[in-house]
Amino acid sequence: MRIVAIFSRDFRFLDNALFEGYKDNEIIPLFLLDQFNQTEHGDNIKSLFFQYVTQFSEELKKLKSKLYIIKLEDFGQFLDISRPDSVRHSFDVEPHSIDKINYLKLECEKRKIKFDLINQFLLPYQEQNFKKIYSPFFKKIFLTYLNNNPPKIYSKPNLLFTPTLKIKNTSLPTIVKGNIIKLWFKTEKEVLDSFEEFLTKKLSKYEILRDYPSAGATSGLSIYLRVGAISHRYVYKKALSYPNNQKFISELAWSEFYRIWLYLNPYVKNIEYKESWRKFKWKYDIELFEKWKRAETGYEMVDAGINQLNEEGWMHNRVRMITASFLVKNLMIDWRWGEQFFYKNLVDADMAQNVGNWQWVTGCGLDASPYFRIFNPQLQLKKFDPEKKYISKYLKTQHPKIIDFERSKREFLKQATTLKT
Repeated sequence: MRIVAIFSRDFRFLDNALFEGYKDNEIIPLFLLDQFNQTEHGDNIKSLFFQYVTQFSEELKKLKSKLYIIKLEDFGQFLDISRPDSVRHSFDVEPHSIDKINYLKLECEKRKIKFDLINQFLLPYQEQNFKKIYSPFFKKIFLTYLNNNPPKIYSKPNLLFTPTLKIKNTSLPTIVKGNIIKLWFKTEKEVLDSFEEFLTKKLSKYEILRDYPSAGATSGLSIYLRVGAISHRYVYKKALSYPNNQKFISELAWSEFYRIWLYLNPYVKNIEYKESWRKFKWKYDIELFEKWKRAETGYEMVDAGINQLNEEGWMHNRVRMITASFLVKNLMIDWRWGEQFFYKNLVDADMAQNVGNWQWVTGCGLDASPYFRIFNPQLQLKKFDPEKKYISKYLKTQHPKIIDFERSKREFLKQATTLKT
């Protein structure tokens, strides 16, 4: 059989279901360049993403194969030339990805070519696999399903049978070389090795130290899961073989939680999940928003976090919550402004996670403890960076406070308590 395998966010060789049957079939690797690749994401994730596409293409050559790169609108022509028996594409939940998948499926149907949608995540995406509160989702859905359905790990191909086609590759956008790639790019082997090091040296203290931004206690996998340099299946199954894994696995489950939520409720990408919150009167104060973006709020933990994001394209998760809470619950700026700023700048920008976390912080999304959770950046600093190691690394200039924390908190709560939450 001749199989076209379309790679979108799965640029790896170990545990990649797109390569299934590689020993007995012709596999034609394909990457589709569309406008979303180029317009929706910011330069940070684009530079890293296209670096992975390039690296993946080079690694395929070592297997006597080739990555064909074409524009999305040329897919039908590609099918006419390659004449495959089937086409494979990994399942995704983002609305634009679903639109693209539907387009690809239609092009295949026109030519009576089988289209296989492959789920490379951990859970099937169905209504019954979801609970609106995370804890029962984790215990009754996530763990139960995986205990009964242990994930299969696909072997790494050592040789691919890829036919030579008379198709000229489309050039990838110019990759923004520099700090982001130097900081974050790792080969697949390096990603696997660093994960192994995390499991052997850091997992035992993960639950205790994960909230301390200077401790270096997290796995750092979000970036590599996003581009698919490592699989969710592999991470889950590997972690199971180590003690003290429950907290780490529960964090992995959050990504499934938000992906299923977005899949079932695609409107939440820009509309509050809780309908009552759609009446909240945000302050569209551009000057305050710009100060937040430039790390000029006067609150050390907030400014250090924004500096880290601006410099590195990444921010520690605890600090993400602190900076987001300050924007929506103290500056009372629309959460969508902050969500888009993060999405444009994070190297691990993932729509489901980003939207889910911003709505969680705001209190308008999936949240067992809604609007009254407000992160005090000064108390958070004392608790999670008591020696100011994180602050000293990322805080360049101390600015005067742009608002009074307690007064702004009261103003937010006064309005929020009127909503039916």
